Parts: sequence; structure tokens; C-alpha cells
Amino acid sequence: MAKPDADGPAAETTLPARQRKWHPRVFTGCVNCRRRHVKCDERTPSCTNCTRLSLPCNFDRRFVFKAVPRPSGLKPRPSSAEQQASSASSNSASPCSNEDAVDDDAVVGAQDRPPTPGQAGPSAAAPLTRPGAAASPPGFDFSVSGGMVPTGSAWGVQSSFNIARPDPAAHIDSNETLYYRHFLSTVSTYLIIYDTPANANPYRILPQLVGNSGLLQDTMKALGAMHLSGLAHVRDRRVHRSAAMKTYGSVVTRLRDAVSSGHGQANLELLATSLLLCMFEKMSSTDDSWKIHLVGAGQIFQSMYSPRTTLPNNDGADGLGVAATLPLRRFLVSAMSYLDVAAACATGGGALISGEYWETLGGGWEYNLGVPSFAETQSSAADRTMAQLRSSWSRVMSIQTDISKFVKLLQSGVDHRQRKIFHDDIGCRIKNWHKSVPDMFLRLEGMEAIPTGASEEEVEALTAAACIQSYALACTVYLERVTTRRIGSGAFDADIRSAVDGIVSLVLAFSSGINRLAILWPCLTAGIATVDSGQQRLLREWLTGMKSFGFKHVCRVLDTLEYSWEQMRLYGGLNYADFEVMISSNLVP
Repeated sequence: MAKPDADGPAAETTLPARQRKWHPRVFTGCVNCRRRHVKCDERTPSCTNCTRLSLPCNFDRRFVFKAVPRPSGLKPRPSSAEQQASSASSNSASPCSNEDAVDDDAVVGAQDRPPTPGQAGPSAAAPLTRPGAAASPPGFDFSVSGGMVPTGSAWGVQSSFNIARPDPAAHIDSNETLYYRHFLSTVSTYLIIYDTPANANPYRILPQLVGNSGLLQDTMKALGAMHLSGLAHVRDRRVHRSAAMKTYGSVVTRLRDAVSSGHGQANLELLATSLLLCMFEKMSSTDDSWKIHLVGAGQIFQSMYSPRTTLPNNDGADGLGVAATLPLRRFLVSAMSYLDVAAACATGGGALISGEYWETLGGGWEYNLGVPSFAETQSSAADRTMAQLRSSWSRVMSIQTDISKFVKLLQSGVDHRQRKIFHDDIGCRIKNWHKSVPDMFLRLEGMEAIPTGASEEEVEALTAAACIQSYALACTVYLERVTTRRIGSGAFDADIRSAVDGIVSLVLAFSSGINRLAILWPCLTAGIATVDSGQQRLLREWLTGMKSFGFKHVCRVLDTLEYSWEQMRLYGGLNYADFEVMISSNLVP
């Protein structure tokens, strides 16, 4: 039998399989087109696809928490600087290092830990809406004295929120009640710092944002429990820490499910929850876990203030309308910027949200130094003075943000000419700030302490002015340190030595009690630059006394200073790259 000719017409050449042309994935468009994975022409008020299918077209941005990218300079394990810093201060008695050395692994089992951002949650994760969320939680009966106190008007808009004032005689029938009450009565004061009789504490108004999910309320309980576990005189601290970690893990899981499923919409409750979770990590952790929550808060913030074509939902306080929630919106904008700027100074990467958004979106500073939207009636002179101080504080925050941008620019390898231009511009802004300060700052010159017999308004103004002045002086030291990448600059530069002397004098003369928490970053910045043993001793005593507040980030500031002082004493310097890693992991507002 003859074989067919291989070159004959019967033989057919096998053609390669047709490959689909590569095209990039599209993440824009309306919610329906993104879910169906089709291209959206983004026509408003309804795109073509939704019009054809008679579907409601919604362009609201969906926000999903993503893992914080680890900078190239950061290592997954603690650096040698961090390890040596922890050993440098281990000899001193510390509620945070010895008495409060409660290991998470010994307290909380693996099933109680919150999932990491890249880790899938448990199959039996807590749902977004708890059973019976509309009613009070079982065993929870929080009493308030005299009912709820109205906050009054703000810029002509009557606020619909009330202030929760814990009743000292209220019966505490469960740990949940204890934790919630401790947050409202104590932790809220530590967070706002300047909790004066003339200034209503907005943290006590946050319960009015609680929605059906219970996220914000549970976050407050977690903060209350964690703070109790950090106090040396409290009994059953391990029990409190275990309860805090369990509640924290539940909140993180439910919050992640809410924002990733698309059922939750950006609102004030979710923003407040994320900011409080960031503060939870700041006050209790020894790593940079706070970053993921700050990034999540930034995504929620940008989603809230991005253009939208649909009305907000009725979950939480958004159902009350923008006018009714305006005071709390202003406060949360300032709280976001308060942590955002502190993180920018720690990491040297610039703020998450660009611009002076606490002014453009919040209408002015509304965090510490008095919250005018919730403040009780003061004299017009005191109002003008505090308004001037808040304006000066806003300018300092802008300078801090620009210095952190300058750090990022230096890391990119900018040439010497551009480097000098940016450096000189920031230095000129700092000098102009000192030349144009209000009269209240001039009163600080030559004043060694607050005058005896000063009124409450005068004490508040002088304390706030000293705090802002110390931050402005710290900006000079901070700019020099990131430029030269060295510590102990007080030994080489007379201007830096003068700025450090001014910071130490202001810290010791005008800060006492809880107010010391407001000057922590200037204290850290001055401590890194000083080589004077007397100043180091004073700062050590000052920070050691602050350990009784029960915050881990305070202990870490002292650990950082002890490490830098030891390195200067033994070697005359240190590895600045490792030192940057240590500083970048601690959030110090």
C-alpha cells in the first residue's frame, strides 16, 4: 500500500492556537459594571449598560483595606537598633517593660488574634450586624447622670448630639460596662489631652454615631480594656488584656468584612472606628501595626469626601444629614490629620492625604487646643486668643508635613541644588512663623512658670502656646536631623542647641499631668539632639513619670532616647538607617 505524499494536498499544516490579546484590567466604573467585569462608559447619571438593563447605577467608590507596603528600608524582623534599645532601658523599673510585660502569646490564643491584612478570616467570622443589635447588649447597662446634655449650637447649626457623662454611682454589673465607662471617663481625656471644663470632649459624643454593626462601641470597649491592662495598680490585668484583644480581633474582622463586601458605605462611624483602632495599636503595640488602620482610615476619608452621585445611606449618623453631623465631621477631620501628620514625621513619607485638609475640609483645627464646635461659652477675648493659637498650630502642622516630604525627596536621590532650595524654603517658613506669632507667644519669653493666681482661661492659653512653641522649635531640630542624618547635633550647631534648650525649658515649665502627652514629639526630637547629661536626666525623669499613663508609645519614646544616648556615649554616633526603622514604627503625635 502506497504511503500518502507528505507534500501532497491532503496534508494540512496545524495552525497555532489563537491567543487573546492582552488588555489591562479596569477597576473604574459603576458598581454593576465592576461586578459584571464589563467596560463602563461612566456616563452620568446612569451608564449605558445600566440603562439597557434597567439597573440602578451607583458610582460610589468602594474602599477595601489593603496591606501597608513595607518600605525597602524596613525589615520583617526587628532591627539591631530596636533590640538594643529594648535592652538599654530594661534596667529601669517600668510599668510598660516589667510590670506590664504581658506576652500576647501567653494571654491570647491563636483563635483570639485578629487576622492579618493578607490573611483570610475565619469561616465563622462575626457578621456585620449582631443579633439584637438594636437593643442593649446583654448584661450592659450604662447609666448617665442627668440624662444626656445637649452640645449647643455650632456656627449657627444646632447639634443633635449629646455628651455621655458617666455617673460615678452607676452600678457596674459586667466587664463590658467597666470597659465602656472607663473609655468615656478616662481614656477619652487622655486622647483629647486638653480636657478642660470650658471644652466639651468630643470622644464622649462618639456614642451617638453607633450604628447597628456595633463596631464603634466595641472599639471603645477594647480601648478601655487595653488601657486598664496597662495600669500598674489595676488587678486582673491579664484578664483585661485578653478581653481587649478578643474584642479588637472581632472588630477588625467585622470591619474588614464590611468594607470588602461592598455592603458597608463610608460614613462617620467607620472613620471613627478606624481612627480609634489606630490609637489602640499606638497605645498597646511595640511594632508598626497602627499603619494598616491609618491607611484604612485614609481610604474611608477619601471615599467620604470624593464626589458622589447618590445620597448617603442611613447607617450610623449619616442619616442625620450633613448639617447635623457637621461638628463631629470637623472633629474627625482634625483627628485624622492629627495622626496623619504624626505618621508622616515618623516614616518620612509625607501625609496620606495631601494639602492642609484640616483647614479646607474641616474648617479649622478642631482636635486638641479646644474644640470650638463643642465648647461651652467663653469670653470673646479667650475665643480670639484660642483661635489665633489654633491657626498657629495649623501652620506648624503644615511645616511638619513638608519636612516629611523633604525626607522622601532626599531618599529619591535629588541633586544638591534642589536639595538646598527645598531646605532653605522650609527654613525660611520656620523663621517667618516665629516672627509672626501672636502676642500670647511673646508672653512666654522670660516666664519660668504659669503665674500664681492666673485664671483658667489664661492657664489654658499659656499651656497651649507653650505646646505649639515647642513644636515649632522641634521643626528646626527635625529639619536638621533629616538633612544631616545624625544625632547629637546640639554638640555641633549652636542654633540646634538653642532650640533644644528652649524645648526643654518649655516642657519642664508649662506641662504637667496629662498635658505632658501633648509635647511628646518635641521631647523625642530634642532628646535625640541633646548631648547635655543634665537635660538627658531631666527628660528621663519626665518620661519615667509619664509611664503611669499606661501607654506603650510613651515607653518606646524613652527606649529610643536611651538607645541614642548610649550609642552617643559609647561610639559617638549610630547607624542612622537602623535608627530610622526604630522611629518609623512608633506613632508619636
